[in-house]
Amino acid sequence: MPKTRLVSLAFVTCLAVVLLGGCNAEGTSVAVVETASPFVSGQSTFRTGRALEAACPAGLWPDDAGECVPVEEAFTAEGGQTYWVDQQHGSADDRNPGTRERPWRTINRASTVLRPGDVVIVQSGIYREAVTPRFGGSGPDRRITYAAASGAEVIVSGADVTAPEEWTRDGNAWQKLWTGPQLPMYSDEGDPVMRREMVVAGGEVLRAVFRRQDLVPGTFFVEGSDTAQRAIIARFQRDVPPAQAGLIEVAHRTFLFQPLGENLYPECGDADTPGWLRIVGFTFRHAANRAQWGAFCGGSEGALVENVTVEWTNGAGVDGSGRNHVFRNVAANHNGQIGFVAACRSCLFEDSEAIGNNWKGYDPFWEAGGGKWHNTHRTVIRRHFAADNGGPGIWLDGNNTQNTIEGSVAIRNEVAGIMLELETTHTLVQHNYLADNRWRGYSGAGILSQAASHNALIHNTIVRNEGGGIWLRLDPHRRAEDGHNVLYNNVLLGNAWTASEEAREIAVEGLTLEHSRTNLLEGNVYGRHAVNDLRTSTFFFTPDAAEEAGFRSGDLARWRHLTGGDREARLIEPGEERLHVRSLPASVHGRAVPLPEWLSEFGASASERLAFGNPGANRELFRAGINMRPR
Repeated sequence: MPKTRLVSLAFVTCLAVVLLGGCNAEGTSVAVVETASPFVSGQSTFRTGRALEAACPAGLWPDDAGECVPVEEAFTAEGGQTYWVDQQHGSADDRNPGTRERPWRTINRASTVLRPGDVVIVQSGIYREAVTPRFGGSGPDRRITYAAASGAEVIVSGADVTAPEEWTRDGNAWQKLWTGPQLPMYSDEGDPVMRREMVVAGGEVLRAVFRRQDLVPGTFFVEGSDTAQRAIIARFQRDVPPAQAGLIEVAHRTFLFQPLGENLYPECGDADTPGWLRIVGFTFRHAANRAQWGAFCGGSEGALVENVTVEWTNGAGVDGSGRNHVFRNVAANHNGQIGFVAACRSCLFEDSEAIGNNWKGYDPFWEAGGGKWHNTHRTVIRRHFAADNGGPGIWLDGNNTQNTIEGSVAIRNEVAGIMLELETTHTLVQHNYLADNRWRGYSGAGILSQAASHNALIHNTIVRNEGGGIWLRLDPHRRAEDGHNVLYNNVLLGNAWTASEEAREIAVEGLTLEHSRTNLLEGNVYGRHAVNDLRTSTFFFTPDAAEEAGFRSGDLARWRHLTGGDREARLIEPGEERLHVRSLPASVHGRAVPLPEWLSEFGASASERLAFGNPGANRELFRAGINMRPR
């Protein structure tokens, strides 16, 4: 697990200084992650916590003061009622009063009864239903709570079981008539990846194919259109018959937890839907949801979502839209399109993770990957872990302002570890570790910025990405202003560019030449390219001189002079094999270069650590404001 240290920073308030012109002088202690060796081993061993009640004996749960108390005391507000759901109880029935002795059978029965301050405790089981709360709490002290019992494994599933005898032989495959609802796609443009049918056999999701002749073991095909399905044709793992394939399930439900208002088909976060809900300890899986629709939605306002997993859905996992939400220890993993989607005001995403999303193959330049936030303001993404996603790990796209991404890890994602795009402004990106992110289309950057401006990237460590370490891209469509960013005290080591037609650059921006030179660059590789209005250079550096003119050129010697580093960088020609530099010099900018143990392959001592910089100097940087010329 990563070590944690406290850094005193005037956190969001000082971001306001540099970008908005006002600041509260009070500093805040912020826990940031010092990443260690597991992150470069090729195998992810980092997992966020799932042990909210680990310190308590069985049957007890920590309350807000950290005391171990019975679950009903931990979650029930003064004057609230406690109800129970236990599908395995001999007398379970939705006509019961919902007591421990006479529990309800379904979770959704509770959604029609609970009022502010009430809690429902759910015992272990697979609940094949959609939970659609019609009522919400009245504030942070009067939430409605849905909680798994201590030690219980509660799974809410969007899939229903089919019997082996429902399947008949069809050539080298097996066929079952479609008996579920219509599942219209996101659009009628015909991209088959957006179809929503899901089949699960023996706990494994079968992969959809879109032509009968493409069926192989572990796949299925649906005859008919998305609004007129006729039959499922499947070949199960190892080509076994249905009776030997384990439990066979077909997904039918679109949403698994979706607060509803007067409109029965609301957008997640709509103001007329319930808010102030608390959801603790559930796993949601196998939703047949449409692209961009989260299988889980926290409601309109004030959700507190803890120790929740949303996995193996067809579309998006968690929709965090709304305001004043807290998502803590939430895993959105192995979803067909994307882990998180959100349009959220004043929210917190903390100690959460997004792993292995976009297994269906949605277009990552449209919307796919670890998570995509839009229309999000004054929100913090902290200690988030994004890995092995088929798209950007953390993506802010479209009218995002005054947000913070800090202490997070993004590794082995496609396109970028962190991506800031389309009027994403006034963002603080600090103390993140971005490594081994993979090339797709035109990028494989640690941090990619395009049509985004007035952001501060500070104290980030960016290592061995297939594209550039930080790419402040000139947006070819000129959709919004680029530039006016601050890059301060970032470390960029061993990032490798490849030569191709598309313009790529590594960019450094700062308030002064001294600020720009605080960034440590070594062992990076760059591709040379043609020159025109977009393909203007390999290197961009500002300010270049006292008049703060920007340097943009393919001149590697000049780049080394300006940055004071990258002494082992090199250019490669089109078609030349990419080169990773495996050694680093002992000093940069005239000072020693201590390296953390996870960079020991570059020859550094395992006992050395990387100093992230002086927080006091960083505050001075913020107070200076941004006066750079437009790019």
